[in-house]
Amino acid sequence: MISYEYIVTDRQGLHAMNALRLSRAASEYESHITLKSSKGTADCKDVLSLLGLGVRIGECLEFIAEGPDENKACDFLKGFLPANL
Repeated sequence: MISYEYIVTDRQGLHAMNALRLSRAASEYESHITLKSSKGTADCKDVLSLLGLGVRIGECLEFIAEGPDENKACDFLKGFLPANL
């Protein structure tokens, strides 16, 4: 299990387009990727689950990757999040 924390910098927070991009990219990994926020948890492969968190700018998020390709998934997050969220 690997975790990665990120503070949201996008003014719109986790909106539909970046949630869709995140879920599509996360679906390419065999590992289970979970997003934890102060409002709850979401499966990163499920767009509606991500949007349900209502993530806003300035929130600290924790991404947890568990599985055979968790290192690759975490490396992906480290590049994806600053560019999209």
